[in-house]
Amino acid sequence: MAKYLVFSIDDGTVYDKETIVLFTRLGIRGTFNLNSGLSDYVWYLGDTPIRRLDHEKDPSLYEDMEVASHSLTHPDLAYCYDEEVIRQVKEDKENLERFFRRKIEGFATPFSSCGEREVGLIKSIQGISYIRLSEIDESFDFPLDPYHFKVTALDIDRALELLPRFMERQEDGLFLYAGHSYDFALAKEGYFKLETFIRAAKSCPEIEILALGEASSRIFKRED
Repeated sequence: MAKYLVFSIDDGTVYDKETIVLFTRLGIRGTFNLNSGLSDYVWYLGDTPIRRLDHEKDPSLYEDMEVASHSLTHPDLAYCYDEEVIRQVKEDKENLERFFRRKIEGFATPFSSCGEREVGLIKSIQGISYIRLSEIDESFDFPLDPYHFKVTALDIDRALELLPRFMERQEDGLFLYAGHSYDFALAKEGYFKLETFIRAAKSCPEIEILALGEASSRIFKRED
């Protein structure tokens, strides 16, 4: 039986530093989905400024984590022409490979409106081996192929609610948490809840906490 828990964290903001400190202290790897074309970009969540990191200046932060593409500038790909979809992913992938000096094999869709046209274009790009969508699926079932990974939970409270059912599951399964580091930083007791969630999952011997690329490789390449 294979049960995998994955953390897929978007946008590459300054709050990733605290998330990575926690992941490292607890001995787990996560997947961080970055936009190479938005270095130091600041936007506001209410009155709170959210700043993206400059990954070229300090690539060492993600040294022990998986890095994946999240598009060059975070557009809604459903509204992009075919050529722009390909450019957004290909250029981001190339930039991230240059920054981090490693292969970038994964892609996480920005926004939630990614359809089969976009999936087909993205998976045609050489070197992209998996795609994480933003669609919710609480079944814990493995995807049919590596280009349709769906999200189990988008907030830590829902993740905590779903975890007991995943722990009790007596068959293969995937729990894919997707979100942003600022979700934990700005929520009441957000990092405490995240640590509680991770420790509870680690207490279940059947659950392995993996980066998404590792989970994808296990699911689609492992020997039965």
